[in-house]
Amino acid sequence: MRRLAGLVFGLFFLSSAYADNKTTLHDFRFWSSPDRTRIVIDVDPGVRFSINQKNSQFTLGIRNAKILKDTYKKLFFTDQRIKKTRIKRDGTTYQFKFKLHGQYQIKSYTLKPNDKYRYNRLVIDLYDQKNQAIKAVKKPAIQQRATKIILIDPGHGGEDPGAIGYKHSKEKRITLSIAKKLAKKINATKGMKAILTRRGDYYVGLTKRIRIAQANKASLFVSIHADAVKSRRAHGASVYTLSERGGSTKFARRLETSQNTSDQFGVKQQSNNKDQYLNKILWDLSRKDRNTQSQKLGVKILEQLKKLVICIRKFPKSWVCRSKTPAIPSILIETAFISNPKEEQRLNNNKEQDKIANAIYQGIINFYK
Repeated sequence: MRRLAGLVFGLFFLSSAYADNKTTLHDFRFWSSPDRTRIVIDVDPGVRFSINQKNSQFTLGIRNAKILKDTYKKLFFTDQRIKKTRIKRDGTTYQFKFKLHGQYQIKSYTLKPNDKYRYNRLVIDLYDQKNQAIKAVKKPAIQQRATKIILIDPGHGGEDPGAIGYKHSKEKRITLSIAKKLAKKINATKGMKAILTRRGDYYVGLTKRIRIAQANKASLFVSIHADAVKSRRAHGASVYTLSERGGSTKFARRLETSQNTSDQFGVKQQSNNKDQYLNKILWDLSRKDRNTQSQKLGVKILEQLKKLVICIRKFPKSWVCRSKTPAIPSILIETAFISNPKEEQRLNNNKEQDKIANAIYQGIINFYK
């Protein structure tokens, strides 16, 4: 009897320990971009999973998992690639069956926590078999040369929220809104056309931004951001231009660190021989002229921003982004400090966003005069 009681106690102990080792699925997020759908699952360390793909369906199996009630509600996502989601429990394994609209290339990996995300993340990407995301503007050669193509880059996106405001505003949403307003003004101007690096809430890798610029024969590169620092009193706008040797101030060096950080948000960019060869093609030899023109563009935009807000400095400062910007005049605009409550409120105001977009637009127009 004593041996039986010991056995029962032992089994109870093992089952309790087993239950404690369950992987909690804390959150599900989905991001749709022109060339892929991304699934991100916040998980505990040591998650054990498998992926099986068959025709127009793939199954994600996660062993010994536990789903939170609020997490469960977020699972049933549909877009141009995911048609339907079903969940089945097989013993200690959860099977997530995704019925798809077609066949896609599937890649998966895990990421460790960072300053934005407290949990480990399981990332699954569904890539289109044929990437149609980057398309050149189809115009006759003569007309294409006459049209000035401005590449507008809304900072961050998708898993990369950018700076977070005092009232939890996300930089990625503000930059996209301003970028769309700017694009609308440019597209309404004869002889000019705007191309956005992203049109929705998804992340675009740095290499792909360059490909978009090249494919569309862009003549300007304008990246829009909203800054943040620990002090809530910091305020004002600033403009940065490309520098081959790095920033000329401590603030510029801090900026270049934030903009050049290796990706922490579920985008693994590998550098191989093909990428190195591509970079050699993308960068022309007229960098000195490019930097001079970038400075001129930055001055014109600063002149317009000064009419709206206090600018941190009178002239554009340089920032470095080695092999990460196109060989055309390139600037980065910090529209305001999202960490300042008053400026955060202004950045979320539709009319104020339009004023910022208009200032950038007028600066671009004056640059071309």
